[in-house]
Amino acid sequence: MEAILCGGGILLVVVLIIFFYLLNTARKRVTETTSFGKKQLLPVYISLADKPTSIIQGFNKLRYDVQKTEKAGDKWRWVPMLIFFAGIALMLIDGILLLLGYLSYIFSIGGVALWIAAIVMARGLRKSDSYDFSARYNGTRDILYTLRDDLRPGTTYLGHLDLTGSLLPTKVARSANDAQGRTTEYFRDEWLALKAKLYDGNILRVSGIQKSKKRKSYWKRSRISGKMKSKPEKFKGTAHDLKVRIVANPEVYKVAKTSPEFKQGLNIGKFTISQLNTEGGMISFVANSPFEEVEYENILQVLKSAYTLLQRKAA
Repeated sequence: MEAILCGGGILLVVVLIIFFYLLNTARKRVTETTSFGKKQLLPVYISLADKPTSIIQGFNKLRYDVQKTEKAGDKWRWVPMLIFFAGIALMLIDGILLLLGYLSYIFSIGGVALWIAAIVMARGLRKSDSYDFSARYNGTRDILYTLRDDLRPGTTYLGHLDLTGSLLPTKVARSANDAQGRTTEYFRDEWLALKAKLYDGNILRVSGIQKSKKRKSYWKRSRISGKMKSKPEKFKGTAHDLKVRIVANPEVYKVAKTSPEFKQGLNIGKFTISQLNTEGGMISFVANSPFEEVEYENILQVLKSAYTLLQRKAA
């Protein structure tokens, strides 16, 4: 009898562990973060090689499909809990039989099988939860939508939207070691590349580039104990570059060297114009921002200001 009570106590602990596991997985996934405390976002890569209407429809469809999958999972989210309690009910039958003097494990085995099924189903439903879309996803869609009427008829956008992550190993531009032998990695993430032939004959190229720094983990000897300790990796900041080139249509425009609304050192929204070249019938400039996120309105504002350097030729 003592052995049975001991086994029952162990079984009760197992039941509680499984119960709290299923209770946690039954809820929608809370906001997850990376090792640097940043919000985990849905990784997306889209090739921009189609007409504006088709691309924007693709943006909307992807968002709709992700939300549809998540809503379908929500309908079944509490089923694992019901299966779990059904397993407990089967085990109670064996408990009643034991009180009546019959030793049976058949219903208990069935209950354990239901628990396993509940865990498998709970994990499957957890995968139906999706991360949030990056603000750049909606921002890029709005940029494409705003510029759609400025495209030359019959032409398409060219480029890509890369929201797979700014700190991927494939995006390391260079590495450097300091005097203590610690390695800092410099990342270059060209998350937006866009080329468009415009209605007025100009050609527009836009690149949105996020530059980040991360110090890798390293070993350091403690001054007190003398033991070697591992120091975690450290995120050391990020900034944005907006690189733009406007090749002017020589039959329509001439490029001014300067403009009160667009010149080197000028602040426009979150950006500062750091480089500007107006030679060769084109406008090339780089705008810098110390912010990790820049709204699409800021990008459009910079493009609009740059257009003040274009002067129409007399007919």
